[in-house]
Amino acid sequence: MFSVGLGWLVACHGSEPASSHSPARQLDPSLPCREDEVREYYCDDLLPLSSSRPAPEPYDNCPATTDIRHGSFKAMGHVAAFDQSFTEYTRKRVPPGHSCCYGWCAQVVVTDPGLASPAACGDPNGLHESFCMRELEAGSSLPGPSPFERCPAALKPPEAVAFSAPASALFDVQQTAQRRRDMQLADCCYGWCSIAPSGTVLKSSQPKTK
Repeated sequence: MFSVGLGWLVACHGSEPASSHSPARQLDPSLPCREDEVREYYCDDLLPLSSSRPAPEPYDNCPATTDIRHGSFKAMGHVAAFDQSFTEYTRKRVPPGHSCCYGWCAQVVVTDPGLASPAACGDPNGLHESFCMRELEAGSSLPGPSPFERCPAALKPPEAVAFSAPASALFDVQQTAQRRRDMQLADCCYGWCSIAPSGTVLKSSQPKTK
């Protein structure tokens, strides 16, 4: 009876799907992030030239994994895996091309678009702010307009990247299209206005016209 019970227990655990914290999801960058999860990146030029667990050639000077560094959202795990495609992209844009880049999945805070407050942009002390991130590999529970369905329609911007992060920021179609054109990255951008304290000197980001 004990052997039968032990076999049943092992079979049940063996049939459970891998969680977001499982070693397979943390170590294999080919596994997509889940719905409402974004892939964040960290690149380093100062890593050691050799590793006991190197990435595939010709990137074997890069360790296969590293610790997750500070990202914009809550990381789903503790290990960042070597990402070949983003390493190639970064080395082409940042000469001499020795960067090693790593990716991990993080939980995006998707919000109700109705909570956004665009009226703040008309305030004399309104400060235009924005935030961009990579499009969600598995899409969003609250998708944006076509052809940007992999971008949430609204989210809560990270506190660390904003003068003041609102409860909800709306998807910005124009800025997203421009960033994708200029940076050649499938990003999603969001815009909002913060109210600067009275007496703060605000400089317009718009070029002056003659």
